[in-house]
Amino acid sequence: MRGLLLAGAAGLMLSGAVISGCGSLAIEEVKRQTLSLPKNARLLENLRTGVTDAGEPWMAAQLLSAGPVNAAREVGTPSASDPRGPIVLVHGTPDGMGAWTRVLFGEDGLAGQEDIYAVEVVGHGMLGVEEGEVTFQRCADHVAATLRALGLDGVTLVGNSYGGEFCWRAALDHPDLISKVVLIDSSGLPRTPEQFLSEEVKMREWSVARLGYLANSEPRVASALDPHFDGGADPERVKEVFLALQNRGNWNAMIDLVRDENGLRALELERLGAPTLLIWGAFDQAYPPETFGATFAERIPSARLVVVEGAGHYPHEQAPATVAREILAFHRSSPALQGR
Repeated sequence: MRGLLLAGAAGLMLSGAVISGCGSLAIEEVKRQTLSLPKNARLLENLRTGVTDAGEPWMAAQLLSAGPVNAAREVGTPSASDPRGPIVLVHGTPDGMGAWTRVLFGEDGLAGQEDIYAVEVVGHGMLGVEEGEVTFQRCADHVAATLRALGLDGVTLVGNSYGGEFCWRAALDHPDLISKVVLIDSSGLPRTPEQFLSEEVKMREWSVARLGYLANSEPRVASALDPHFDGGADPERVKEVFLALQNRGNWNAMIDLVRDENGLRALELERLGAPTLLIWGAFDQAYPPETFGATFAERIPSARLVVVEGAGHYPHEQAPATVAREILAFHRSSPALQGR
């Protein structure tokens, strides 16, 4: 999350700079350009859209396993012989479902091994937001509403960074839908003032923060992402994050969420009944594993922490085969094997 926030803050950090560039990019154009990226071709082939019961649009890519057990039952519905629901992937902020392409389609990726859905969250990516403040609770409710719109339950819900908090809030509020949870470098614990990066402080406090999308550019996004990846970020990933931030609604949703990060529901983690896998990058500067990861492990009753060496805040992009293997093993394991 933090690395992507730098992209938004970059323009604001240039004091005295003249804000220039085009205005807000329409969400349909964000969608068209994002899906035209070669890395997203398989997402485009499997895209589904609709409207939730609450009247908000939803979007998901549905990637089905060709295995005989899954082929014999209705998609996404557990059976007596195979009680597992699908794996559902939830991105962070200000990202979209394209964040998961490496862990989905890379070597030993998730796609083709189980029923998989990658969802887009309101105020993000190709979905955007039409009106209203975007809060963590609204995003968590949107994730749950998307599951209901897709007719899914018994899912293994996977989220990174702010998406992790969307997931664990949804699991607390809708245990009937979610059987297991995977949190990857998740937000949700209280942070002291000094634990916020200076860029985040600007987003939380500066009155001009909502104008930052006017100074957005691919070089600024790249400068924010590159430090998190050996050899720099994938140019296509830079492009899709840039596109997401070109939309004013997405930009404002990012500001809303940065300002809503408060840890107020952290004490409720103790009643999270779903078995939980915590995957943390060893060098995460946003939420270090020795503090944030360890605290999640202590508070969630049935949690296990896996630290991925050589990775930072985005282990699913930096070590996708390792993360895919951990998710699959957890998804397929019995409850008795999932705890500490």
